[in-house]
Amino acid sequence: MSEIKMVATDLDGTFFNNQRGVNEAKFSALLDYFDAHDLHFVIATGNDQPLVDHVFRPFIGRFDYAVNNGGQVKTKTGELLREAHFERSDGPKIQKLIEDAQLRLRHGIIFNGQHDSYMLSQYRGQGDLYDDIRWYFPDLKFIDDFSEIPTDETIIKIIFSALPEDARQFIDMINRNYGETYHATTSGYGAIDIIPANVNKATGIQYLLDYYGLTFDNVMAFGDGFNDLEMLEHAKAARSMPNGDPYLLEHFPHAIADNQRDGVLDTVIKELQLPLK
Repeated sequence: MSEIKMVATDLDGTFFNNQRGVNEAKFSALLDYFDAHDLHFVIATGNDQPLVDHVFRPFIGRFDYAVNNGGQVKTKTGELLREAHFERSDGPKIQKLIEDAQLRLRHGIIFNGQHDSYMLSQYRGQGDLYDDIRWYFPDLKFIDDFSEIPTDETIIKIIFSALPEDARQFIDMINRNYGETYHATTSGYGAIDIIPANVNKATGIQYLLDYYGLTFDNVMAFGDGFNDLEMLEHAKAARSMPNGDPYLLEHFPHAIADNQRDGVLDTVIKELQLPLK
């Protein structure tokens, strides 16, 4: 696969193991090879840049970003290529759509901004996934009303979790009735991201491809959930994780191992025939 010049990977359930870590020695060796051969490694995740930088602090400056499900795109040198965001009036509208659906929320609604992330105080401590989401947003700001979000803040995505059986119906409703303005997606397990229309990992990666003079024929991509679907559909070499969503497993070739066993790294090394172990 000598035409592959870029590897793009999701994190949770894909590059991360179940302890939210990676094989740092193997990753470092792979990045050394990529640096020496003008190859590009992209973290393509629904998470935001502060979380990515916290986890991958030793590797900052050696990978590109397509974070917030492709809504924010940066090069490894920090050049901002894309920053999609909602209009300020969208926040309360989306909040009402969620609350009117009367879903059982597994953690409160989070307004993920460019500078900070915000949760309504009424949701503090609520839901069986509340402690889990605080790992992703350790500096979460609590507000009593959306109007308390600073006027210079831009909201990039809105996040919440519901029961898995309810999440799919809500996502379908948003995309069917509001698809010209909003796009709802999931990484699985009932987690829901609402982002501006035409924002996904594929449209985000396209900015990096244009920047480097490449096409999706040069991309190997890895994912495990529905928010990876567009990226996998476009990539020349798409690989679903053996632990991933059944739909992806049915429609895309599999990585050689799951996220617990360095599946992304070992697949890249084997299929690109890299001189690494």
